[in-house]
Amino acid sequence: MRWKGGVAAGLALMAGCAPIPLERRVERGPLLRTYTQEVALGERTLAAEVEARWPRLTFRFLAAEVCRTEQHEEFIENVITEQYDASAAPALSAGAVNTAVGGILLLARPLFSNAPDREEIDREGRYGPSARKKATVWGGALVVLGVPSLVTGIVQTLRSGARTETRKGDTVVSLREAPCRVTPANGTVEFAGGVGAPPAPRETADGALSLTPEEIQGMHFAGVLLDGIPALLPSEAQERVTTFRVCARLLTEPVPVAEWVRAGVGQLHALRQQVAGCEGIPEAPVAERLRALDEALAAQAHRAEDPGSPRVGSFEEALAAYRPSLHLTPDSAALSRLEEPEALQGQALVLRGVLERYEGQNIAVVQVGPTRVLVFLEENPPWGTGVPRGSRVELIGVVMGRQRLGTLESPLVRAVWMRTAL
Repeated sequence: MRWKGGVAAGLALMAGCAPIPLERRVERGPLLRTYTQEVALGERTLAAEVEARWPRLTFRFLAAEVCRTEQHEEFIENVITEQYDASAAPALSAGAVNTAVGGILLLARPLFSNAPDREEIDREGRYGPSARKKATVWGGALVVLGVPSLVTGIVQTLRSGARTETRKGDTVVSLREAPCRVTPANGTVEFAGGVGAPPAPRETADGALSLTPEEIQGMHFAGVLLDGIPALLPSEAQERVTTFRVCARLLTEPVPVAEWVRAGVGQLHALRQQVAGCEGIPEAPVAERLRALDEALAAQAHRAEDPGSPRVGSFEEALAAYRPSLHLTPDSAALSRLEEPEALQGQALVLRGVLERYEGQNIAVVQVGPTRVLVFLEENPPWGTGVPRGSRVELIGVVMGRQRLGTLESPLVRAVWMRTAL
């Protein structure tokens, strides 16, 4: 019995030392603080800002690094480790019951009779075991079964439990990349992407380059480079450049009062709209031009019709009266001449394209190949108002120069006659 008890105790210890399943979870605690961290990504950018203040258009070149701004949250974090074996409770209860019952039987052996059981006899003529012997066997068996289970349950119960560790946690809640460490950039400025020969390079001073109205008039470009590196020119900056270029021509040319008086009402209204668009440039001399245009319009109000424009009643009559020198179609080679509409001002032409849309009552946008043309329509035109949007049109008109309409800057043509085309 001793060696059996030793084996049972060893098995119990081995069972108690078996690995117990671990469960670990992390719970977020209270917020300690929030902070911002800026990380340089090792990239550099070059951008150009444009300031329009009459009589200067100023480019300011800025070099910057690309930084990532991280928004962090720091908080308390609880790491909870739980050890629990589901068999500990059944082993403990079963071991306790078996051990208790077996111990009671062994302790109560003197109470049982030691006389053999004469009601049972085997083939050899031996009587059955006594009640004391039966109690001893059952008690020993229950103790042998109960003690290992009891020890295992106790050890597993002692090893079970939860342990909590507290630490600081940090997480990134937002990311944003933006220029940082901005400094002025100096170098040689080149203008690229324009029509014809590019303007001559110019040098910056303190990271800036200023152009006068006379200089900007003859310059057409889509982008700028500093020492051969393209500078980012936002759409707002490009719009300021376009506005200043148009206004440089409108506000520096002498006021042709006599020509305005002889001009048509539609042409004067379109010109006044162009000049009024220059009011967005600080200190631009717009008021004097508007006053002169208003006087010319007032003079036209006393005239029943424009004597310089022949009266026509059909497309054929308009063709004969105006004798257009240009016939522009979507596949016409001469379409490139519309890139410089100022050189065509006053010339009659024939346009064939698609009427894209109407802008108000007096302006239509006609798509001729890759070029959009703004068409000025007189009030109550002689051909009526039955030309629908999206239709192919053919018109005879007179070039009035360049017109800016919102973000669109295109040639402006005064329509003499317009009709749908097959």
